[in-house]
Amino acid sequence: MTDVGQDRSGQALDGLRVLDLSGGIAGPLGVLQLAEHGADVIKIEPVGGRSDRTTPASRVHNRSRRSVTVDLRHPDGKAAFLRLLETADVLVEAFRTGVMADLGLDYESLKDRFERLVYCSIPAWPAGSRFEEIPGYEALVQARTGQHWESTSFRPGPVFLHNPVASMGAMFLVPIGIMSALHARNRTGRGQHVEISLLQGAMSLTTQNWNWTDQGQFGLVKSHPAGIHQMSIFECRDGEWIHASTQAGMTPTRSEAEILGIEDVSFERLVGMTPAERAGHEAHKRAAYREVDRNSTVETFHANGLGAEAIVAPHERLSHPQLVATGSVVEVDDPEVGRTTQLGQTVFLTATPGAVRGPQPLAGAHTDEVLGSVGYDASTLHDLRAKGVI
Repeated sequence: MTDVGQDRSGQALDGLRVLDLSGGIAGPLGVLQLAEHGADVIKIEPVGGRSDRTTPASRVHNRSRRSVTVDLRHPDGKAAFLRLLETADVLVEAFRTGVMADLGLDYESLKDRFERLVYCSIPAWPAGSRFEEIPGYEALVQARTGQHWESTSFRPGPVFLHNPVASMGAMFLVPIGIMSALHARNRTGRGQHVEISLLQGAMSLTTQNWNWTDQGQFGLVKSHPAGIHQMSIFECRDGEWIHASTQAGMTPTRSEAEILGIEDVSFERLVGMTPAERAGHEAHKRAAYREVDRNSTVETFHANGLGAEAIVAPHERLSHPQLVATGSVVEVDDPEVGRTTQLGQTVFLTATPGAVRGPQPLAGAHTDEVLGSVGYDASTLHDLRAKGVI
C-alpha cells in the first residue's frame, strides 16, 4: 500500500492557509480536500481537543493538518485567534446559528478588519430560512428533504438512510464554494461569506430527480418493486454474489445466456411473457448463477464485452490492487492507535499531485509552533497555558 510520508512541495494549493473550526462530517471532509492538495490547514480546537476526536471517523476526517488548542471564549484566546486570522485566507466553521456571533467572530464582525478573508459557514439550515434558528443535524435534514423515502428497508414506510447524504453532499460543495470565492478574490481583492448548508447538500444530490419509492416510481434503482439493477444481482456458488449488469458499452461476443448455458431469451419475448412465465425464467437463470464460480464468471463476462463485478464486503475495497496502486488506499501511522489503513486521495492532479500529509495530530500538538510563528514567545505561551487559555 502507499505509505504516507512528510509534507510535500509543489502541490496545487501551496501557500493557502485555512483555519478549520468545523466538526461533524461536511466541514472536516470538505477541508480535507484542500489540505491534501497543499493547503496549510490549522485545526482550531478547545483546550483538551474536540470530544469526537477519538472516533475512527475523526482519524480520517481530521488528518493532514496541524492542531492548535485555544479557548476562544477567553479574551486572550480570542486575541490569539485573531492574530492567527491575520495570516489566514479561509475560515471554516460549522457551529449552530449564533455561536460565532456570540464570540464576536461571525462574518459581519470580521469582514471589515479582514477584507480578503473567505469565511465559510456550514449550518444545518440556510440563513434567512424559517428553520435558521431551529437545531438541525443530518437526521433532521434528511427528514425535511424527503430522504427517508428514498429507500425501502426492514419495514414499510420511511427509514433513515445509512449514508449521511446531506453531510456528504455538503462536503463536496465546501471546496467548490471556497475555491470559487478565492477565484473571485483574485479579481476583486475582497473575500466574502460562503454558506454551504446541509439542506443544500441533500438537495445537490437529488439533481432535481424526485422519487417516491412507496409509489413504485423510477424502478431502475429503487428496492421495491425491483427494477433492472436490483434484478441484476445474483448469488453464485459458495454464497458469493455478482452484479451482472450486462451493458458495458461494447458489442458483446457472447450473451449472458450462452455463458451460463441456458436458453437465450430475446427482450421482445421476455416482455411478452406472462408473469408466471417470466418468474419461471428468472428462477431458471438464478439457479444457473448458483452453479458458477463468481470470479471466473466476471472474467468471462469481461472477456466477452459484458459488464459484471463481484459484490464485495465494504472492507474488501481496502485491498483492491487498483485502489492500492493509485493511492486511493494508504497506510497512516496514527500517534494514538498506531498503523491504520485509510482511504486516500479522491482527486488526482497529474502536474501537482495531492497527498495524505500525515495522521490526525494530537490535540494541540502544534499550538506552540503555530502561535510562535505569529509572535508569541515561550514566556507568553507558558503564561497562556498556565491560565488554561491554550
